[in-house]
Amino acid sequence: MAARPLQLKAPGSLAGTLAEYEAPNQSSDTSNAPVDSEPTQPEIPERPGSKSLYEFTLPSLHFLRWRPLYHVQAPTGWMNDPCGPGYDATTGLYHLFFQWNPRRNLHGSVAWGSIHWDHAFSRDMINWTISGISALTPEAWYDKEGCFTGCLVPTSPDGQPGQLTILYTGVGRLPLHYTLPYTRGTETLALAESSDGGLTWSKTKANPILPEPPVGIDVTGWRDPYVSRWPAMDRLLDIDPSEDIMYGMISGGVRHRTPTAFLYAVNPSNLTQWRYINAIVDVGLNHNISRWSGDMGINWECACFMTLSDHDNESSREFIVVGGEGTDTSHPESTFAAYPQESTKFPRTERSLQWMSGTLTTNMNDQGQKVPKMEYTFGGKFDHGLLYAVNIFRDPATSKQIAWGWITEEDLPQKLVDRQNWSGLLSLPRELSLITLKGVTKALNSKLKEITSLEVTPESEDTFIIRTLGVAPASCLQALRRDTRQVAIEGSPTLTPVGDCFMGVQTCRFELSALLQVSDACTRIGLSIFHNEDHDITSSTSIYLVPETETLQIERPDSTKIDPNILTFAESAPFTLFSFKRGGYQERELLELRVFFDESVVEVFANSRCTFSTRVYPASKRCWGLKFWAEDESRQSTLVHAQAWDGLRADMKVA
Repeated sequence: MAARPLQLKAPGSLAGTLAEYEAPNQSSDTSNAPVDSEPTQPEIPERPGSKSLYEFTLPSLHFLRWRPLYHVQAPTGWMNDPCGPGYDATTGLYHLFFQWNPRRNLHGSVAWGSIHWDHAFSRDMINWTISGISALTPEAWYDKEGCFTGCLVPTSPDGQPGQLTILYTGVGRLPLHYTLPYTRGTETLALAESSDGGLTWSKTKANPILPEPPVGIDVTGWRDPYVSRWPAMDRLLDIDPSEDIMYGMISGGVRHRTPTAFLYAVNPSNLTQWRYINAIVDVGLNHNISRWSGDMGINWECACFMTLSDHDNESSREFIVVGGEGTDTSHPESTFAAYPQESTKFPRTERSLQWMSGTLTTNMNDQGQKVPKMEYTFGGKFDHGLLYAVNIFRDPATSKQIAWGWITEEDLPQKLVDRQNWSGLLSLPRELSLITLKGVTKALNSKLKEITSLEVTPESEDTFIIRTLGVAPASCLQALRRDTRQVAIEGSPTLTPVGDCFMGVQTCRFELSALLQVSDACTRIGLSIFHNEDHDITSSTSIYLVPETETLQIERPDSTKIDPNILTFAESAPFTLFSFKRGGYQERELLELRVFFDESVVEVFANSRCTFSTRVYPASKRCWGLKFWAEDESRQSTLVHAQAWDGLRADMKVA
């Protein structure tokens, strides 16, 4: 029998402590950020007894110490992959599920195991009501070892509106790993439906609707269904537009050959009907063509496909986002090689969150049938930190592809995870797009053709058009700026090594937007966030660009005084700035940084082309400001603009 979850009792001084934590946000210069006005919506239905997150969990100070306040999390316990993001037009609600283990394991630890699905819903993707009751429980013979990742279709199984359907991987036996021999029937495709807007779910009696992977293929894995329409695939396969076909993608790999995604045709009028088409990608094992692209791994998880267009809808490209298991840790660009672990510390899991863009083609299979393939053309890392297991849906309100991912607790020792009684959270929603830049002449140092995360097309004799994946904070996040304290720096001050440009951010829950001009003589440029009143640089979080090596880096605060086993090595990513032809001269683009800090999680977006999700575990619950700085002998690097919204917080309820 699984161990009972530890019940955390709130200390008598908790209310006063929380008030003290909130005090910096009660500033007299509070002002509201401009936001788009929205029509009044009816209240989200709540279960009887719905409580705030704090009331539900009876939090201890350990529970609250590093717990974010505007990210989606489980009430307590272990959580991992986001599942089934989507929108129900009938109720006007966004839905978001995630894998959850509400109980501690036999050793009394907050850890992976007995995977349930928990459920959250929202009207704005900012404020969420999180269920305290599992949407899916591992109880049937085909999923008794776990309800793994899946997707949401906002119709009934027979395609009727007003109901919801989720498709997921049922796991009937463990262990399950790409390095082990695969036992057929271990992973199955299952379906559950809801007729009450997602409050309750029932598994179909037809489960499992697919009992095993495609026959005749030695797979390394077969899980995490993703279902959507794919017009580009319809055109490739000459599907008549009158035929309503959806496509399902199940992630895995072909042993000793390649990670891949298995493509199926799905009948939207009968979601139990899946017809196998082909393994759509064959990139080979540990596909890693340069530091700009990363390692595609040995086995794929959570593969999602999409067609992305640029801002003007002039061009589009096909993309797949995947979690790659079995990345090569000996590669010189791997985190493990760059930052070898001390014997007392534990490494991160050997995996990487990747994206690729490819050309859809067809070839003939052994049966003489025309089957689709996606040929890799360019790709990169989706996130250069702790983010994994991204799940995606198309938001009908914006027509944008919205991505959610799992930010892990891997850098925190298990004893501290157990003490706080929770592990992991979901990222903020991110908008995906195709970035198209015209008139590009060069990068900082690398030749454009060497940057394998780009599609580079000659435009003229000395200019190029470049394309890549765009990842930006979702526009809905601007609503978090309401009722915050705004701080700004104007006037394009020159940046110095000592950091004269100071911004008085006071909480550990802020959004920062900054534009920096990087000169040719600059060797480092960035910002430092201070976690103590002495402004000790070793206790700060620093985000900076090294132009010479085209590297964006995050140095995290030293946490050895809290616990020497907290991992604090630097996060790094290849990143460059482009120059553009402007008349008779060249102009370098600005370094644009968007930073979201939420107690212990930091999400960084650089020019919508490079992202980090990482964790910091400071000793204090507040921030002592931040400064911008540059190492530049010419003193020509400047801060063009900076603005912060201090005191972000979302309304998270548990029902």
